[in-house]
Amino acid sequence: RTQRPRSRVTSLLDDKEVRQRLGNVPSLKEFMHKQTVIHQYRNFFRALKLIPDPEWKEHCEKEVRTTFELNKVETTRLSQIAALKEGEKQLQQLRSMVGYVDPNSKNDDDSWINIKDKDDPRGRVGVEWPWDKPDK
Repeated sequence: RTQRPRSRVTSLLDDKEVRQRLGNVPSLKEFMHKQTVIHQYRNFFRALKLIPDPEWKEHCEKEVRTTFELNKVETTRLSQIAALKEGEKQLQQLRSMVGYVDPNSKNDDDSWINIKDKDDPRGRVGVEWPWDKPDK
């Protein structure tokens, strides 16, 4: 009976030694969470660039930084997900307030401006009131 060769790491080192050698390397889940948070943080500041008033812009920047600092200490997975969802909701509100359009977005489902209608090129709803139509 032959044994399959073991990998070097499992044969030479136990888990404790592997973790000690690697140092404080995050798991894949922790790494992905960190990247998501960084992406959301940067998106906030992209949207904040569109605020014309410097005082209001500075106030909003401080608010974003403070909120991210407060949520940095969240350790449970549930609280982290809740903070991310709340951040996403706040980001959408900010984007709608400042008129931010994501350059990577293919379409804007919310907008009536991009409607392509040969009968009504400006995107208006209609030309007469429905109750003013003659009865047939």
